Amino acid sequence: MAKSAVLKYGVRVSRNVSIITLILALAKFSLAHYTNSVSILADSYHSFADLIPISAAWMGLKIAQKPRNERFPYGYYKAENIAAFIASIFIFILAYEILIKSISTIYHPTTIEHSFFGLGTMMVFVLISYFLYVYQYKAAKLTGSQALMANARETRMDIIFSTVVLVGFLGASMGYSWIGGVVGVIIAILVIHAGYQSMRDSIFALMDAGLSKEETEKIKKVILNTPRVRGVKGIYARRSGPFVIIEVELSVPANLNVKQAHTVATEVERRLMNLKGVDHAFVHVEPPDKNTKIIAVPVAEDGTLSTTFGSSSYFDIYSIENKNRIFVKRLKNPGADVEKKRGVKAALLLIEQGIDEVEVVNIGEDSLKILEDSGISISKK
Repeated sequence: MAKSAVLKYGVRVSRNVSIITLILALAKFSLAHYTNSVSILADSYHSFADLIPISAAWMGLKIAQKPRNERFPYGYYKAENIAAFIASIFIFILAYEILIKSISTIYHPTTIEHSFFGLGTMMVFVLISYFLYVYQYKAAKLTGSQALMANARETRMDIIFSTVVLVGFLGASMGYSWIGGVVGVIIAILVIHAGYQSMRDSIFALMDAGLSKEETEKIKKVILNTPRVRGVKGIYARRSGPFVIIEVELSVPANLNVKQAHTVATEVERRLMNLKGVDHAFVHVEPPDKNTKIIAVPVAEDGTLSTTFGSSSYFDIYSIENKNRIFVKRLKNPGADVEKKRGVKAALLLIEQGIDEVEVVNIGEDSLKILEDSGISISKK
């Protein structure tokens, strides 16, 4: 999904949830007065409080749509992280509300009216909250929006809280109003944990914390699978709203010219931009360690040195480190089984492997030119 589409979708989801939450809060407020239920009244206050972080996410995602400019060269994406932080604060406020109201319910029982109607209506409210949670959670996963995820977590807590209110309402109807209060205290602890998770994620994003080890390894794998990339010296990735910005330092064979090195960097950037949620990818190219070099040697089926380059069965790859030759792997020559352009196919294979030098006995002119044009030196034995 394109960046603009991600943000527009997030705005649409936040808007829809805001409208439904407002209607739900008004309905709970009316039901609370009709049934004389203090717990349902508290639930309605909680739903009204939910409107603030949801609206904050709505506005945050809307601001994030603004195009980058001279003052904000990376865009306004962090407005979404600020919205997530605000949502986290209200999750803690919600926990406080639940705790106070639960304790109050234990010590100050109330007389319930129209209990059957109240029970049925609260069950409908719980069901609506569940669909709101699924709606927001799927949207948060699809867009990578922290604000939507924070609101989804809060809605999940709302489901639990409304269920507790339902249990408390049923208990109060039967003369056991303390049941909902006890369970409510436990729920308050769970809500605090959800608030901690949301606040932690938003603060990490605002402070440009790096990605998880798993995410970083995924990025590294994409880079190392790019032809002629010798190694990764550094990966600096951070979140900005629902998107990821990546800066990479990588090494390429020392014998590449500027144009060839630029081509490698461009290909790495292209591959990184294809990863989900990546908004920017910056690649800085450096030569490898001067004491390290990768060479290829054409070998026959029996492992001996092949007298021809293109028709050799395999290529033995060695790493030269501080003048010590270390065997790395043996590659099958894709050109050995074809009738024409054997050397060309073999040369392209070695280019993809990021080889610095090829040791050969004989090599054709076409193969020689392809290798040399790619910055690979030829050493004849």
